[in-house]
Amino acid sequence: VYCAGCGEISYHKFSCKCRAQIAEFFAALPRPHTVAIETVGFYRWLWELLEPLVERLVLADATGARALAGRRLKTDREDAFNVAELLAAGRLPLAYAPPAVVQELRDWTRHRNGLSRQHARVLHQVKSLMNLVNRPGPARLEAAGLIRYLKAFADKLPPRHTLILWKHVEQLTLLERQLDEAERELRRLLDEETFRGPAQILQTIPGVGLIVAATVLAEVGDFGRFTHRKAVARYAGLNPRLYASGGKQRDGHIAKAGPPDLRWALQQAAWTAIRCDPAIKKKWLSISRKAGKKAAAVAIARKLLVWMWYLVRRGEAYRSPAQAA
Repeated sequence: VYCAGCGEISYHKFSCKCRAQIAEFFAALPRPHTVAIETVGFYRWLWELLEPLVERLVLADATGARALAGRRLKTDREDAFNVAELLAAGRLPLAYAPPAVVQELRDWTRHRNGLSRQHARVLHQVKSLMNLVNRPGPARLEAAGLIRYLKAFADKLPPRHTLILWKHVEQLTLLERQLDEAERELRRLLDEETFRGPAQILQTIPGVGLIVAATVLAEVGDFGRFTHRKAVARYAGLNPRLYASGGKQRDGHIAKAGPPDLRWALQQAAWTAIRCDPAIKKKWLSISRKAGKKAAAVAIARKLLVWMWYLVRRGEAYRSPAQAA
């Protein structure tokens, strides 16, 4: 605790499980006061505990605060002192703390996307096993398709592989049921007033459906907090790294500094848009001649995000070049 009036610093240590003591201490702080929390992976429980109790709550950018600390020791006490000192001086770098409704959407999108990746891993194992026994496998790689395949061709597979595939059926059935439940929750959330308008705008963009729209809204939050298209690209980690030395400059790989779920969703949307939209495919082919197909797809993902930022801020639906003409 840093007292701006007298400049005194006091330390109070609480166990994370003592929620009642933590709440009582912060509720009793003299007013006016500001409480800063560092952005660590598990900060949200403390944020939700203190938000109704303290006068002003801010989220400190841990990386930025550490950079301003210089060469101090890395301990909890030193970190707390550094945050308090920067806050008192008005130099504390702040991070975005999503409102409760955005955090709920973020939790559901990350849960759903994690299930999707698990589902893809199981399908990859099924494909590998079918290649191992030199069989084509089911036409549709999902639980129902694999069940039909095993009922028809189990006698042509080694017994051990048949048993393993039935285990995969159990995994796929559970994952597909959980995916359906998660997507129902996403539809419910996107139908709320907070997200309804932006979600409808985003889904007019080629390659963007329910999952991509929900993930973008969950990870970006308020598009209005970005004042420039380069800022939103940097937030997503889709901006190229710049290397400059000896008067020479060159672009490297993308920074990958933002939410990984956001980049994953935008990349999925980019490949879908390349397949289904002629104008975007033409742009991708043009970029790929110089940069290669994968790098060109990343450029399309960045362009999609910039379009999203522009359209949501203006409240306009996407229009293809043919429609605009």
